[in-house]
Amino acid sequence: MAKLELEASERDAGGSGPQMPASRHYRKARHDRGAETRHRLLLAALDAFGRYGFEAASTRDIAKRADANLAAIVYHFGSKEALHRAVTEYVIEQITRHMHTEQAEARDYLNGSPDKAGARIMLRKLIRWKVQSMLREEEAELWSRFILREQMDPSSTFDAVYEHLCSDQDPLNGLIGILFDLAPQSDEAIVRSATIMGQIFIFHIGRPMILRRLGRNALGDEELDLIARVVEENIDRIVGFALPLETAA
Repeated sequence: MAKLELEASERDAGGSGPQMPASRHYRKARHDRGAETRHRLLLAALDAFGRYGFEAASTRDIAKRADANLAAIVYHFGSKEALHRAVTEYVIEQITRHMHTEQAEARDYLNGSPDKAGARIMLRKLIRWKVQSMLREEEAELWSRFILREQMDPSSTFDAVYEHLCSDQDPLNGLIGILFDLAPQSDEAIVRSATIMGQIFIFHIGRPMILRRLGRNALGDEELDLIARVVEENIDRIVGFALPLETAA
């Protein structure tokens, strides 16, 4: 049985058991096939874990979704638990990659000499960046569902998700703190930040309903600009003042 599983794993990784030394091009092709299988398993697991949670998600179903052999999960990840950790790391990596530059700019601003007018401009930029970067990416719906599932039913990887969410919120908390004369990690700053982000998060978890109500198949540039503008207007109301358009652009 173990031998059969190993042979099946080798097939999924692009190999076919013992053979004569292969050419460099063949080895590269085999490696590429293995990397492709691993990525398919990650995406299939991301969807399954987000829908059903860690306990209810089936490795057999994940392998089927990925069009891979069940033993490929063991070959590429080692276990269901290791696959779940890999999915968590993948989600955090993708979100960080999409917002790294913008988050760094916001942190640089906060480390300088921030004031309320500048903080309002940076807050508007940060929110528009989040709308454009996150809602434009179709896969982001899977990331949001996975994170939401972790908060509804925390697993062994919740600590990593929690640390990422805190780090992601820190620049927003800092800007809110300046605008409301609050400590960045105060209860009120955290709640106000969550309130603002909730306006964007709904477009992840409620995308199917919103698209149907709008009569759209996807969120395009026009829709994303509308979402960003409405959220910005709401922030003006939350903050209590609006900047002239030429200043806030």
